[in-house]
Amino acid sequence: MGQKFLKLIDKENISLSSDIYRFERSDGSAFEFVGGQYVILNLGNDADGKSIKRAYSILSSDSKADSFQICVKRLGTGKASSILPKLELGAELEYSGPWGKFVGDPTWPTPGFSLILATDTGITSLAGLLLSKKFSDRLDSTITVWFKTKEEDFLSEKDLRNLLSGISNFPNIFQIPSISDPDRISAVLEILKSILGDCTVPENAFLSGDGNILREVRSELIRLGTLESRIGMEAFFNTQRNPSPVASFGV
Repeated sequence: MGQKFLKLIDKENISLSSDIYRFERSDGSAFEFVGGQYVILNLGNDADGKSIKRAYSILSSDSKADSFQICVKRLGTGKASSILPKLELGAELEYSGPWGKFVGDPTWPTPGFSLILATDTGITSLAGLLLSKKFSDRLDSTITVWFKTKEEDFLSEKDLRNLLSGISNFPNIFQIPSISDPDRISAVLEILKSILGDCTVPENAFLSGDGNILREVRSELIRLGTLESRIGMEAFFNTQRNPSPVASFGV
């Protein structure tokens, strides 16, 4: 398969640490994707000659195929997030994707109650699903939840409302302890328990963000009765148990 390239057509700083980038395919052809999927950008090589490739969730509606946008958090130690702000409009990047077989499955979600849950920067996957064609007629049977820390400045609630303008189902937002806090996971599980309450057990679920939290939430959903095959998960960081603190998405 030949190389594929994207062209940067717009970029906007939305906070002290975050930027939104809009791309189109360099050859002018349509960019077909499903809400909740992601692309991998090739940002060149580092000082040691190793390629810098990072995955970014698509933060725009899949009803439009002329272009798409991503949101990137700038980190002081992030190789990719230090390169992207320097790109000029018209710059081209090699890419692969879109990826995300689970959300791309036309048989998911099945009929019934759905849960879309995100932590931290995983909000981009949640937003992509809310804006997707497959969820447009099932928002009334979907609960959406975003767990964020007090310090999180990736997307403000105002920015999120602007991105989701026209969407009736705005996420329930809950503040949770910082990533290093030992009570972080238990706090999420306690809030999730109160949210679900006496509701029907979710038939479908998609979880994105902190892998340590997502694994525990997935186990709890399975315990409640959600089929494992109907639970999708995209870990943005803490991708493995006892992980190193290196994010796999967007730095």
